Amino acid sequence: MAIIPLANQSYARTGLPKARLINLYREITPEGPTPYTLRQRPGLVQDSTVGFGPIRCIVTHQGARFVVSGTRVFRAGVQIGLIAGSGIVRFAQSDTELVFVVGGAAYLAGTSSLTAITIPDGDEVSDVAFAAGRFIYSISDTGKFRYSEIGDATDIGDLNFATAESNPDAITAVITLGDDVLFFGESSTEWWAPTQDTAAPFQRYNGRRYDIGCAAQFSAIRIDNGCIWVGTSQRQDRTDLRVYHTGAVAEVISTPAIDALLARCADISLATAFEAPVEGRSFYVLSIPGVATMVRDMREGLWSEWSSYEADIFRVRCADGGVYGDAVSNQLWTLDLNANTDGDDPIVRICSANYPVLRRDRCVSVELFGARGEATTATEPVVEIRYTDHEDADWSDWYEAPIGPTGVFPRARWTGLGMMEAPGRTFEFRCSEDVLFAPYGLTVNDRL
Repeated sequence: MAIIPLANQSYARTGLPKARLINLYREITPEGPTPYTLRQRPGLVQDSTVGFGPIRCIVTHQGARFVVSGTRVFRAGVQIGLIAGSGIVRFAQSDTELVFVVGGAAYLAGTSSLTAITIPDGDEVSDVAFAAGRFIYSISDTGKFRYSEIGDATDIGDLNFATAESNPDAITAVITLGDDVLFFGESSTEWWAPTQDTAAPFQRYNGRRYDIGCAAQFSAIRIDNGCIWVGTSQRQDRTDLRVYHTGAVAEVISTPAIDALLARCADISLATAFEAPVEGRSFYVLSIPGVATMVRDMREGLWSEWSSYEADIFRVRCADGGVYGDAVSNQLWTLDLNANTDGDDPIVRICSANYPVLRRDRCVSVELFGARGEATTATEPVVEIRYTDHEDADWSDWYEAPIGPTGVFPRARWTGLGMMEAPGRTFEFRCSEDVLFAPYGLTVNDRL
């Protein structure tokens, strides 16, 4: 019996067989019946609710959890102030100070209050970072940044500024990696380092820059000792969007299929990202507005898709310390591998496989195999199948089959699925039951 592997990442390109992996990811199984199985992403378990939502920022500072919920800022569940806007809030912190930036303004968060920080010349602030004892404030729509005195985020002298000058583009994001400071511009990225010169405490690395800009400030995050962001590159008469990772050169980590999704977004500047650690591995969770939430497994280098019930986009958009903020409501969540639901909502898990056909052939049977699991609420859990012989068109209806009794998932079987056409058939499998779903392969027309 030859077991056909399931697709191990999402990929869709015109003229190629489509592969979907939604709310699942690959895990290597050296001793298993196949080289890998598919694991479902953790479910969301409610931690608490804060304010009225949506959750725009979560950060732990000096042992207390700060949450921006709607326009209200909370410390340890107690409101300490109001903040403008509706989008993601950027922040930076030292051992003693926490600064929020949003809507062109910067705020110092205290134990019981929120204080606006005065920026010289009335400059509007677009981002904030912390390095070498100083807070760094990028100035909106310019290549200029200002910096504070050591140990005081609010002490910003009139002459405490510099300009990212290797390319005259506006700074879109600032990220610190160790002692280095990365200034992401619209079309370039510069590396700066601290100095001992109090008159010029930061200087640019000569020769170290990327001719890659940042198209989405909120996509730029630190992860696994590096930084990932949605970047722009100029190629002749067009601008390309890709996902990049820091290195000696900016490394492209997106696939052509991911690039195509980025290009579909009406406003890529609104893309957001956060890190989701799961059992010692890191996931870069990138939400592309109006398109999808694409997730890169940093260990495996593979992309899958996370979605929420009746929505294309995953409902989380910010995270800190294992707590995740809801993009719509006032809920804070945790991720739980033993949870098969997102709160009261089911998790719809979809995977696919492609079966080559040299000439017309009857599909007598299909069997899907998976790991054993415990059903919780579904007394007779089912999995569904659909198929097509024409790339991503003319899909069949969904057909159910029982998974099997609780504690057993030997196989789900379908029969009489019509004639298959060359060059091949794509199968998709879907499960939304409150049950572990961990498929590892299928057989077609196996008569044993």
